[in-house]
Amino acid sequence: MRQEIWFHKYRIIKLLGKGSNANVYLAEHILLNSYRAIKCLSKNHPLYNLQLKEAFLLKNLKHPCIPIIYDIEEDDDGSYIVEQYLEGETLKEYVETRGTIRENIIIQFGLQLCDLIHYLHSIDRPILYLDLKPENIIISEATLKLIDFGSAIYQDEVREEQEFYATRGYAAPELYHHNKVDERCDVYSIGMLLYYMASGIKINHDFINFQNIDQICECSRQLKTIINRCLKFSPSQRYANVTQLGKQLSGIIRRKKLHFRSSHSLRIALAGAQPRIGVTHFSFRICSYFIHRKRKCVYEEKNNSGCAWMLRQRYDDLSSKDGIYQIHGIPVLPKHQGELPNTENYPYRILDYGCLSKENLEDFLDAEVKILVLGAKEWELGFAEQVLELLAEYKDILYFFNFLDGRQFQQVLKNMEGRSCYRIPYDPDPFSKMMDKNGLELYHELTGIMGI
Repeated sequence: MRQEIWFHKYRIIKLLGKGSNANVYLAEHILLNSYRAIKCLSKNHPLYNLQLKEAFLLKNLKHPCIPIIYDIEEDDDGSYIVEQYLEGETLKEYVETRGTIRENIIIQFGLQLCDLIHYLHSIDRPILYLDLKPENIIISEATLKLIDFGSAIYQDEVREEQEFYATRGYAAPELYHHNKVDERCDVYSIGMLLYYMASGIKINHDFINFQNIDQICECSRQLKTIINRCLKFSPSQRYANVTQLGKQLSGIIRRKKLHFRSSHSLRIALAGAQPRIGVTHFSFRICSYFIHRKRKCVYEEKNNSGCAWMLRQRYDDLSSKDGIYQIHGIPVLPKHQGELPNTENYPYRILDYGCLSKENLEDFLDAEVKILVLGAKEWELGFAEQVLELLAEYKDILYFFNFLDGRQFQQVLKNMEGRSCYRIPYDPDPFSKMMDKNGLELYHELTGIMGI
């Protein structure tokens, strides 16, 4: 150590760490009587300019999960980044000493990461982090702190055929295959951190064909579904952004907190942007999924189509109780039968409002879960645009697109400005037991959002 007092205000206490890129010292601000960490960057180091760029990038960021950069000093030998001193342990140390982490803690950590990465993705000049890994995260008083931005890059600086510096195993595969790099890379890395926390398995550079989380972990089905979607090889199959991922994680918390009173049911309202877009079909499919999973539900016709009554007329031997008919094992209440008499018998009520209108809008918005079905064909876009404008201020609506292939759906996502969007899989018989893997994943995810 070349001097005890640096820049006339920092008393050097000890060396905290020595790495290939920089030395880090613990220092005391003499006037403020508070600790600082000082990272020393040598001007002779080949990555000096890159490290200094990282420091100036950090200096303009303000988030609870990012250490504060107080000052940047310079002398003939190098630059000195004065930043917040953090007491704690890395996420790697945290997991290694515990093996695995309780699910509620995993979710809380995951939500912190989503909030942080959302901040980076949504500032005026968005930043892709690209190198999320346990060594880069310090747990300080139950708050995660991201301490290394060496691989971060402004999104507008991403170029084709660019080389990226990231950690194999945690980094998204497209970083090494010269495919499009965007915010879904960070979604993948959060998924790997969730995988690591849930399994306790050490992830190294050769960690490519890893075991599915379903086979190695005792965490909930909802969390496994979330992790599996984050880790899809194709970015188009992952969550489109960390906002969607955060909502899924929050859904697990809602599920654990949700205790139905005898007088309360969860209302799941469905409506369409236009007539004949598949709302009734989708409503019955959701009911069928619940029934096959031994969840008591009821289909309530809240529109004037008469479909439920026409369905009832196809079966001569149906009897009703309180106006409710059992059709393919699903309790069905046609509209002309009036209101549901005993809501306590049905924890889940699927309300089919048909086409969304000014007349049913208030009732639709009053439900705990709100699903809007849209189309994206050229002749359907006008209907979709009208209803999106009508619902612009409501942030808790789930948008499901019907009759689209994967390519069309990806184009739709670009225009939906971060809304929670899903594609309804082709499913000709809504009453059959679902076997399609992609369809099952969708309905698992949907029930996770509902907190079920």
